[in-house]
Amino acid sequence: MNEATEKAEEASLEAVTKVREHGTTYNVIRDYIDKNGIDLAVLGTHDLTDFSRYVMGGISAKLVRTSPVPVMWVRESDSE
Repeated sequence: MNEATEKAEEASLEAVTKVREHGTTYNVIRDYIDKNGIDLAVLGTHDLTDFSRYVMGGISAKLVRTSPVPVMWVRESDSE
């Protein structure tokens, strides 16, 4: 079990372990947000620089621009 999962369970947060949908990725995520009363979307990113996060490409950019809720990016730790 990874550290993030352990912290979520300690905080009594409900976890979604697997969701399989079909369609345009950012639309599917937005629909999931709407249908499930989500109030914050958290996206993992592997971008290595602040510039690449600023520019944002593809799915992340479209989701940030169209999301009905705030979107937070979390970059993978360099120590892994």
